Amino acid sequence: MRLGIFHPSFEAVGGAELLATSQLQHYRAQGATPELITFGFDSSRWGKHLEGVPVHLVRKREWTDLFFGWSRLAKLRRRGVRASRSLQDYDTVIAHNFPASAMLGAAPIRARKIWQCNEPPRGIHLRQANPTLTARLQATAGQGEEDACGQFAKDLEIHDQAMKGETSVRARHAYDLESIGGLGLIYAISEFSRDNARAIYGRCREEVIYPIVRFPAGGRDRSGLERLVRRVLVHSRLEPFKNIDTVIRGFHTFQKASPVPCELHVVGDGPLRNRLENLATELCRAGSVQFHGYLPDADLRQVYEACDVLALLTLDEPFGMVYPEAAAKGLLLIGPDHGGPLEILDGGKLGWTVDAFSPQALAQALEEVWSLDDAEVGRRRELADRACRSRYSIEAVGPQLMALLSES
Repeated sequence: MRLGIFHPSFEAVGGAELLATSQLQHYRAQGATPELITFGFDSSRWGKHLEGVPVHLVRKREWTDLFFGWSRLAKLRRRGVRASRSLQDYDTVIAHNFPASAMLGAAPIRARKIWQCNEPPRGIHLRQANPTLTARLQATAGQGEEDACGQFAKDLEIHDQAMKGETSVRARHAYDLESIGGLGLIYAISEFSRDNARAIYGRCREEVIYPIVRFPAGGRDRSGLERLVRRVLVHSRLEPFKNIDTVIRGFHTFQKASPVPCELHVVGDGPLRNRLENLATELCRAGSVQFHGYLPDADLRQVYEACDVLALLTLDEPFGMVYPEAAAKGLLLIGPDHGGPLEILDGGKLGWTVDAFSPQALAQALEEVWSLDDAEVGRRRELADRACRSRYSIEAVGPQLMALLSES
């Protein structure tokens, strides 16, 4: 079987690219001959990770594109035509992410056409792909204090205005809905993404195939909690929908009531870094919130080992690789009460799930963590680590991926 994995770009480093890389290497290890088709490839970043996997670059533009219009939709259609030429000789093609998903659906090829729905394109289907933010906006009339609410209100206003006219946004929306109809199968990486896909497209396979998580052998041995300093970790890109400002507000409330010093360690970077640093300076005790930026592996490991809790309240997150990875490193988990993280935490059985818009709820969960005795802490760590490994390890997910290829 000739298997093609169609992904928009392998230039930046992101969760979708890492997931595709894990799958490509698994298919290859199982004797399949997967090939990557993409519009951009940075060999300095990805060459080593995809060693042995043929990479086919589709040109983003040609001079003849000028004859087909200047709009974003016209460019997508022309790129889709070029991509279809590269896809025509495969037996099965699996698309990851928009616009590869729509281009594959529109491609007149003989291959079995599958879309792995990490999430429906959130910028095109704002309400259906962001149900929690939509509900929050309706409840607060756009006046919620979190950065995400204000940003989503602006995005939705622009989107709704664009959908009223003959605009690129409206055209791409129609193109996506029309083209997805040409796919043979859609499957999702979480129940949350599955349900969003069904709300938008009217279909998605019931059974999900979760992402492969690369767990370390064994896991970090920990005994109890550090009681003299309470250390909490945030590991995320610093952008509005990651909702880090709510974590800082919750940490502030927790810190005020704590009988011992508290520290919040923020790992990651992004457009909100300055704003979040200012918020932490305004609310929290001097030096108690440390922004580390991106860290090399050795430094990242030290920060993880120093902290006892991962607290991350991302909004409408389709999965959240950081949660099972943190569980494997012995951190206790606090996540939002919706989305992929709610599934990972098994509805609260493997950690604490709280109202993602409530700093008070986060502070209460943190207080509950440090109220546990060491025996209970150990039990919860072991339970979360074991459960995540049983659901997301390559031993669990790999057979599902191979079975997908053998389906008729």
